[in-house]
Amino acid sequence: MGIVHFLAYRNYEKSRVEANNAMMAMLAGSRLAEHMLGLASGSERMLPEIFPAVEHIGRMNLRVDSARRLLADAESHLSAMAVPYALALHEDYVTICLKLLQRARLINSQGVKSASPKTMHQKFEAAADYSLSSVSVEQFDFLRLLRNAIIHAGGLPSADLLTISRTLSTASVENWEQLTGIPPSALVEPGRPVILNQSELVAALAITKSLAEQLNEGLQKALPRDIWADLLCDDFRTELSKYTHEHQRTRKLPGYARKNYGAIGFTSEEIKKATQRMA
Repeated sequence: MGIVHFLAYRNYEKSRVEANNAMMAMLAGSRLAEHMLGLASGSERMLPEIFPAVEHIGRMNLRVDSARRLLADAESHLSAMAVPYALALHEDYVTICLKLLQRARLINSQGVKSASPKTMHQKFEAAADYSLSSVSVEQFDFLRLLRNAIIHAGGLPSADLLTISRTLSTASVENWEQLTGIPPSALVEPGRPVILNQSELVAALAITKSLAEQLNEGLQKALPRDIWADLLCDDFRTELSKYTHEHQRTRKLPGYARKNYGAIGFTSEEIKKATQRMA
């Protein structure tokens, strides 16, 4: 089954890719800066004196060796910010998926409002009558608890995080090790702050991408075709608002549908009726 590239899904994918590129650029930039500062190692001059043309350098009023030590630790700090951001993007997308199920009256407004990062995937499964990969959901819960430890507890693991790090299924552990190179239990120890690195960011992006694709497939199975057709028209109206006349929509909409909604395989009659409802 292919992916339906409806507007919200494409926006999510774009944001996810942009976040990934930005974080990788910052990680690479910190390593480049550390390397370049190595050429001036031992200097007693302050960074603003050496690089006066660099914007914001005054906020890093340090000697070269002190700055290099900070840059050497940048990966863990950047990852601690990037993993929560990746999860936040995904959680927003899941909420959009739940609202689409609400549009089809498969879940009510209270069910959507009460969905939390802990329960949203289960709510989607129940409403869509579709099973997500247990491995993906387990790994998301592990990431969610890692995020909570970093944001709410100074990195110290909760009892739930300690438990899940040691009780993940064999398949989840094996996949996590493939993504990060270490077992989940190696990240979490009682009384020791969690430290994330680039490999955990890569895992977060990969796991949320997989879940987003599964949610897309679940929506395809759950939503009636007329809901998809109406969503097609909504997206067309949002992205191509300049085509206001009926004959323009009639001419442009089929191509837009083939490009973004090819997995649905709309008939010309379905598109015609959706266009009439949109008028």
